[in-house]
Formats: sequence, C-alpha cells, structure tokens
Amino acid sequence: MNLFAFYFPQFYPIEQNDSWWGEGFTDWQLVQDAKAVGEDQVQPRVPLGDFYYDQSQPQVVDHQAELASHYGLDGFNFYHYWFDGQLLLDEPLRHFHANKQHKLKYCITWANETWTRQWVGDPEILIKQTENPDRDIWRKHFDYLNTFFSDPRYLRKNKMPVLCLYRPEIFPFFDEYKAFFHERARAAGHDGIYWIGLESYPLANSAKVFKHFDAKMQFQPRAYFNAQARQASPLKAMLEPLLRALPESMQRPISGLKYKIDQHQSYDYEALWQHLIDQSPNLPSNTYQSLVVDWDNGARYGDKAKYLSGANPQTFFEGLSRLVELEKARGADLLFINAWNEWSEAAYLEPDTRHHYGYLEAIQAVKSQLT
Repeated sequence: MNLFAFYFPQFYPIEQNDSWWGEGFTDWQLVQDAKAVGEDQVQPRVPLGDFYYDQSQPQVVDHQAELASHYGLDGFNFYHYWFDGQLLLDEPLRHFHANKQHKLKYCITWANETWTRQWVGDPEILIKQTENPDRDIWRKHFDYLNTFFSDPRYLRKNKMPVLCLYRPEIFPFFDEYKAFFHERARAAGHDGIYWIGLESYPLANSAKVFKHFDAKMQFQPRAYFNAQARQASPLKAMLEPLLRALPESMQRPISGLKYKIDQHQSYDYEALWQHLIDQSPNLPSNTYQSLVVDWDNGARYGDKAKYLSGANPQTFFEGLSRLVELEKARGADLLFINAWNEWSEAAYLEPDTRHHYGYLEAIQAVKSQLT
C-alpha cells in the first residue's frame, strides 16, 4: 500500500502575499496567532523545536523528504497553484525535484480555485481562476508540469503520470482540457495523463463532472463534515448538491452568507475513522480514499472553526492499520493522507510539541506490518 501525503507550500514569503496580507506573511503567522474557542480544542499548534521553517530554502525541503522517507511515507502530493500562466508558491516543488539524491515519490494536485479573502469573511477576489480556453496557455501549463511528469520518481498509474484536480465541478470544459493534455503527453512519451478528481460533497451533476476522470478521491475531512451536516438537516441534504453544481462565481456569495451564520463545531475523531472504515468495502474500484491526521482550521477561521476532538497517534495507528487492510482487500494500492504539513488546519504528520513524532511513528508501524 502506497501512502502519499498532501504537501502544503505556503510557508515562505512571496510578493503577492506581501501585497494581500502584509510584508513577510506566511501561514506560520496564522498558526502562531491561533486561539482555542472550544473546550476540547487544542490551539495553538507548535512545531517541535519551534521549527518555523522557510520553504524557500532547499535544505528545508530536503529535510522533509528525508524525514518522510525515514518513517515509511511513500510520497508527497504537492498542491499546485496555476492561474492561466501565473505560478504561485512552486519553490518547494522545484527544490524537491532538483534533489535527485532522495527517492521519495510524488505527484501534483492542481488547486484550481479562485483565491479570495473568504476565510476572513471578505469576498474580495485576490487572484481569479478563469480557465481560459487559450490553447497556448494550456500548452505552457503542460510543458511546465511535464518537467515533473518525466521524473522517474513521479507517480504513475497504467504508465500515465497522475494529476489530481481539486475542484472538478468548477472546470467548465475539462473534457477538452483532458484531450489536449492527453495528446501532449503522448507526444512527450507518456501513455496519457491519469486524472483523479477530488470529491468533497455530492453534486447534482456528479456523473457529468466525473465521467472524464480516470478516478476520484474522497477528500477528507470535508467529505465527512459535509455528510454529517446533510444528516443533521434534510433541507441541506436536498439543496447542497444543487448549489455545489453552480459556477464558482455564484457559489462565492453563498459561501459569504454561510460564513456569517457559521459557528465553531467539534467532530469526534474516532467517528471519522469509523466512517472511513465502514465505507471502504462499498466504494467503486476507481475511488481512492483519503484520510486525515487531525483537523482544526481555527488558525484560519477563528470562532467559526471546524475541528476534530480526541485526535491522537494511537487512534490514528489503529484506524490506519484497519483501513489499509480493507483497502488492500478491495484491490486499492494507494491512500492519500491530509496532510504532511497543513499546519494552519492542524493536519500534519510533522512533529509538534504535543505528540512529538507520534504520527510518523504510527506510519512507520503500519508500514512495518506490510513487509
């Protein structure tokens, strides 16, 4: 079983974030300023040894790759930010690619959504994802990505490089984009591109959205949180699939309204694991599971946070052990973990002052059972 952890690249300053959020801004600022608003919430989260690293330094990314490999992780899944030719926050990926000494595998998730100030309740657009139909822009995007696709360490399925898409439902002409990438990939010596669409909530037009994808991924914990909300509200269960099928521009005002009425909410960690375990035998063969280390987005959302209660390395180990067993039984060979270092959402395998290397040791123990 291959375990790939999502890799978050927003821990070094860039010009755009300086302009939007203040000089020198990185997500570490949010992490350090976080405060608990619920009795069972743990904030702030503190890296072991106060290691508030700077990902613009190649040795930082080298250290992360070495640490991940040492504890048995198989690869990183790097978030990729591409806005019609403008790249943001790709230094960690380039550093990782440049170091040929480590053998950790990797793949890429294109986070194809507009950036706004929505997580602080402001709908202002910072940089828009327009999905321009210009084939020249598409070619530039493929050529950039092919630098990584051609790396022997890059993850492949059926001899095709794996590329995940974060928001499949807001991409208006994915079938054309896929065909273009397939043609370019074959010209570059690949058998095509293996597209995985992330699924965080039900869609009224789900069959139409995912019919062009090779596989889908149940993205956690968003899929679980949304499922719990639908169970609590029949009206939400009826309306959400319709609203989520709307264009992104129409969803933003709805998100703004939701932000105003949201309150902080706690979810049980063991219940989430039980949900993942229960659904495993019934998932289609082309659906990948993801799992979450922990979750608390209070660093971003303050008193509107969603967080898990009771997260700990022992429960993580027990849940992962059982899930790996079930996933292998249904023929799956890949699990995605959220995340390696999503500190502003408390989803991280990296060591902290509370559990030290506990979650990484859990990964190591699970992998040792597989040998």
